[in-house]
Amino acid sequence: MMMPEDTICASATPPINSPISTIRISGPDTLGAVMSIFGRPDKIKHRYAAYGSIVLNDVLIDDVVLVYYKAPHSFTGEDMAEISCHGNPIIVRKVIDLLCSRGIRIAEPGEFSRRAFLNGKIDLTEAEAINHIITARSGWEVSSAIKEMHGALRDIIKNITARVINLKADIESGIDFSQEDIEFVSGEEALTQLDETEVLVADLHRRCRIGERISHGIDVPIVGRPNVGKSSILNLILNRERAIVSDIPGTTRDLIGEIVQFAGMPVHLLDTAGITESDSHIERIGVELSRKKIETAPVIIFVIDAGSDVTDEDISIFNIVKNKKHIVLANKIDLAQPDNLARFAQFGNVIPFSAKSGQGLAYLEKTLGGILRNEFVDYENSFVADMRIIIILEKALIIIKACRGLFLSKEPQEIIAFELQNLIDCLSEITGEISPDSILDSIFSRFCIGK
Repeated sequence: MMMPEDTICASATPPINSPISTIRISGPDTLGAVMSIFGRPDKIKHRYAAYGSIVLNDVLIDDVVLVYYKAPHSFTGEDMAEISCHGNPIIVRKVIDLLCSRGIRIAEPGEFSRRAFLNGKIDLTEAEAINHIITARSGWEVSSAIKEMHGALRDIIKNITARVINLKADIESGIDFSQEDIEFVSGEEALTQLDETEVLVADLHRRCRIGERISHGIDVPIVGRPNVGKSSILNLILNRERAIVSDIPGTTRDLIGEIVQFAGMPVHLLDTAGITESDSHIERIGVELSRKKIETAPVIIFVIDAGSDVTDEDISIFNIVKNKKHIVLANKIDLAQPDNLARFAQFGNVIPFSAKSGQGLAYLEKTLGGILRNEFVDYENSFVADMRIIIILEKALIIIKACRGLFLSKEPQEIIAFELQNLIDCLSEITGEISPDSILDSIFSRFCIGK
């Protein structure tokens, strides 16, 4: 891979009015550029916060704090600087224009992180973790991504790879000394090592799968017959009017979803169309979407109207959800008589609820959080992994099975060693030791500019 020879700059903070904005510069011309625009160039030292002014033709642009990092002791591994100015987009634009007039170009999305990767400061798992930290929507995602940024996933991959390298080395040593009848590893021992490697790869694949599923939000549909208050419940949890609320039955005819946090996990809370028989084609489509979501969701919130009698529709919907993880809410409890909850005994443990007053909300959050923790019991040990990593791990498992077949059929050791090298190369793709430029383009293009 060719190392970049040009110098780049970009705002590392959003283009909005804020107290402070930060502009990053990286590349071989960094020091010369910042010295030419900073009013106190004599104060610029490695890892020293210098206070001064940005000046253009004796005109003051802003008072700033400038920190210079000398290569290789920087995030990118290159000469690098960060200018903290007042957070007015007009000022930020002027500083960037001034830098560009010194021959520096605007950075592309993810280019700072890409340079850090190319210069060996981070591997791909750490780079992807940085992006996950920025885009995380839950406490679990942030915590998991920070661990990955500090090498949690990389260390597991390197441990697995080292095991395969050692096995391949033993087999190749046996090839080199084949005339002397020296066996460095028996076929039985090699199969045992391969089985242990498969267990490790399969476990990592499982943990990445769990993390990938959770990071997209766990679907939790709110279901029930029309006009039981599903949209009001969604709005209460979100603390804002996301769904249209009306006394007219069947107002919601599509899936309305929002990400909220329960037990530190992102939950894709879905307001569904009221499940009922209807002559309306559009309403029937909404009902069908609701039924499909019930089939695939790990947890369901089933809502009944505490202010009215149990209907055949209520019973029909409950029969659909009762064999899945579910929570039953008796909404509109403020309209019901105190002894009326006995009517709902057939639905099991019912939570008295009021979307109007908020009664029962805390208990709903506690109950749903407990179910999610039990359903995704190992979620805290999972990784926020992109499909790229999951696909590579699946490919690795296929190669391991192929290696086992070669051992069992007693194929020549040269062929086995070649297949083990394929496995090493496969695992190396995860950390980026082997990475085509097209893969790097795909990964870093998803980053924001300035990162």
